[in-house]
Amino acid sequence: MPLRNHNEFSRRLRREQTPAETDLWKALRGRRFAGFKFRRQHEVTPYFLDFFCPLAKLAVELDGSGHGLPGQRDHDATRDAFFAAKGIAVLRFWNLEWSRNREGCLLEIWAALTRRVPADELAKLDVARARFVPPKEDDILRSSRGAR
Repeated sequence: MPLRNHNEFSRRLRREQTPAETDLWKALRGRRFAGFKFRRQHEVTPYFLDFFCPLAKLAVELDGSGHGLPGQRDHDATRDAFFAAKGIAVLRFWNLEWSRNREGCLLEIWAALTRRVPADELAKLDVARARFVPPKEDDILRSSRGAR
């Protein structure tokens, strides 16, 4: 049965999320992620983004093994270039990477958000209800030094 419109298609994508997408959405939804607003299956015609933060113009994509195939890699590169032309940065994680290193992925999302959002806008975010509280700079520096 053909889909009637893009809204119906995005609803279907939300209903049929992968387990990894469901887990990541639990961390990002409802401004839980340091006060940032995320949308899931956000349309930027003709594509849909897994997760999108409008304030930062940042897309977060979770990719399964099919994205490693040559044809799909070319498609993803074309798609990423399309988004870059619109000022949208794309951050990609493998599903396996997310399942094995959630904290690391969340820290990478945090770093990308803070690079793309001016400090005065960051100060306006409501982090009181957030489940992911941004790390302190000293903690990041300490953990990166310890990893070497």
